[in-house]
Amino acid sequence: MNDSVKFKVEFTRRAAKDLKKMPTNEQRQLLKESLLLETNPFPFKNKIKRIKGVKFPCYRLRIDLPSAAYRIFYGIDNDIVYVLRVISKKDSNKVIKQLQE
Repeated sequence: MNDSVKFKVEFTRRAAKDLKKMPTNEQRQLLKESLLLETNPFPFKNKIKRIKGVKFPCYRLRIDLPSAAYRIFYGIDNDIVYVLRVISKKDSNKVIKQLQE
C-alpha cells in the first residue's frame, strides 16, 4: 500500500454515470486528475473553489483538457473524498444550483 495515500476517493453512482458518458481518452484524464485527491484534496489552490450556500463542505475542481473543460464536484468526510459529479463546464451552474437547494 502506498504510504502517501491519505484519503480514499469514492465516486457516487451519479459521478460514475457522468464519467461513462464521456469519450474514453477524457475519462482517463479525468480519473487521473480525480485520483490526485487521494494524496491531497486541494491539489491546485487556483483550480479549487468552495461552493457557498451548501450545508456540507463541497468543492469544485476545474479541469481544462485540450478538447473540453470539465468540473469535478466533491465533498470530504473524514478521510474519504466523495466525487459527487463530473460534468462539463457549461453544465456546472446547474449543478451548483442543485447542490444549494
